[in-house]
This record gives sequence, C-alpha cells and structure tokens, in this order.
Amino acid sequence: MAQEFVIRKVAHDIYGEVYQFLAVDLEAGTQEAVDPYESGLLQRPAPLEAAPELLYITSKRGAEAEGYYKGERFVVKLGSKFAPSTSPKCPKKYVRLREELLLSKLIIPLHGKLLVMEDIEFDSPMSAMGAAIGGWVRGAHAWKKLGKK
Repeated sequence: MAQEFVIRKVAHDIYGEVYQFLAVDLEAGTQEAVDPYESGLLQRPAPLEAAPELLYITSKRGAEAEGYYKGERFVVKLGSKFAPSTSPKCPKKYVRLREELLLSKLIIPLHGKLLVMEDIEFDSPMSAMGAAIGGWVRGAHAWKKLGKK
C-alpha cells in the first residue's frame, strides 16, 4: 500500500489557523487524519532536565561567580567574574589553575576583572572558589544559594 503524508492548513472558527495531518492512501484515493507524533512526522521533544540549584560567591577583591553541582564536579557559569588578583596567601595550586584558565582563554581580563567565557568544570566547589576569589578557601560552605543574599 503506497502511502503519503500531507499537511493541510485549516481555518478554525475558534483557534484560527490550524494544521491537519493526513495519511493519504494513493491506491484507494482515501485520506485519514493521523497523529503527527505516532506517524513519525514529528518527534516528541526530549523531557527537560530539572534546572540545577544555582549558588554564588562574592569577594572583597571583586569576584562575583555563579555555579552549580554537576554530579561530583562543580561548574562555574559563563559570565561569572573572577577577582583580578590573588592574595599573598593564595595557594600555588589556585595560582596555577588561574594561569591555565587565562592561557586557555576560558577567562579573560575585562574592565578590571577576569570574565568567564564559557562554563568551566572544576573538581570541587573549593577549587572553583579558590580560582574565583584568588585566595585561601576554608570550605565549600561559602557558596550560597542564589536569591538568598
């Protein structure tokens, strides 16, 4: 059986312009309304993932970063701002991490701060915070829920 699908525009009194999906049997010359998803004409959208809980940090030296947990890792969002300098007591691992991010152009200097150019995944929220504030970090507790400043 040779079958073709046709989409017909119909003027509806209440809904205005709507579309009708039809399966046309070319041999019999008949047409039948079909569900566009079941017939394969359209694909159902993938279910949306729940938005992650956003956290933020700020520092006296100018860091303003947002991030979220992604499994065991922590992601700092695009558009966040890192402090432009490091403190004298900043651990060397955070200094090196900031240098790597600068060299790979994941953060760039802009208007006296370091702007995050794309989402950056870190091993932990502490390493994300250390890189962002450019200083010593005591724990992940300094990341606060967004909206509860």
